[in-house]
Amino acid sequence: MALKDDILSELTANGFVSGEYIAEKYFVSRNGVWKAVKKLRDEGYDIEAVTNKGYRLVSELNKISEGAIRSGLNSDWSFVILDEAVSTNNYAKELAVSGKKENTAVIAETQSGGRGRLGRVFYSPKGDGLYMSLLVRPTMPVADATFITSYTAVAVAKAIEKLCGHEVNIKWVNDIYMNGKKVCGILTEAGFDFEGGTLDYAVIGIGINVLGGEFPDELKTIATSIEKESGEKVSRNALAAEIMNNLSNIAEGITSKEYLKIYRQKSNVIGKRVHVTYGNETFDAEAVDIDDNAGLVVKTKDELRTLNSGEVSIKL
Repeated sequence: MALKDDILSELTANGFVSGEYIAEKYFVSRNGVWKAVKKLRDEGYDIEAVTNKGYRLVSELNKISEGAIRSGLNSDWSFVILDEAVSTNNYAKELAVSGKKENTAVIAETQSGGRGRLGRVFYSPKGDGLYMSLLVRPTMPVADATFITSYTAVAVAKAIEKLCGHEVNIKWVNDIYMNGKKVCGILTEAGFDFEGGTLDYAVIGIGINVLGGEFPDELKTIATSIEKESGEKVSRNALAAEIMNNLSNIAEGITSKEYLKIYRQKSNVIGKRVHVTYGNETFDAEAVDIDDNAGLVVKTKDELRTLNSGEVSIKL
């Protein structure tokens, strides 16, 4: 991590920090500290310097920053921060195949080809959202890997609620909603060790509409942002850190299945009439429960069925 990111992390976590303290901690000269602070100011960070007190971050530029994210982390992660990516998931999968270690976050200011489930496009305007893919290598059997998306949905929901104070809901299996509109989508892709029957890696793609930018006409009725619904201008860096903290013990969390209680409580489909797309089938049903395997239990006029994949939409 560059010195300016280390300094930003110090300033984000504390009030005034002396130049002498920074110089001694990071084995650099006071002039080196000054140059790094100047770089941060040039990037738009409002940093004041007060004699006998040191430097203080007055306001945080809402720009993705490794230093700002690290200041909120309680676990160890590596970072790839990009101004633009075609798809952060694609980038993270390339890292996975090349042998990159676990707990690597790929975050971009914008995506030119952001992807959702079933080949959909994820709208990714620059500077407005959190577009993040997490490369993880939890030790777990292949069967348990199917829980990663639902576990992530709970992790994201908890992070959003903590930072903006506004309740969210989860639409089975991978979307986060606020006030009836989508605010986040999750796309999990994985590689497996078929001989060992275990997960090799998982790439968890998380796209969140954070700030109050406008959506294209075709999305205005179905998509929203945290700021639009809660009135809070949430820091994208703080949100990234909170989500990553919530996912730091993913294998243990999935094994216990305790998270499924929250997943059910936050469901916005249970008790609703839904339209189901399941393989080549389409049918209407009532969503009645989520089982212990995170499958959606639906009731048709003839039977109860459990969906372990597929797509549902709420019938109005």
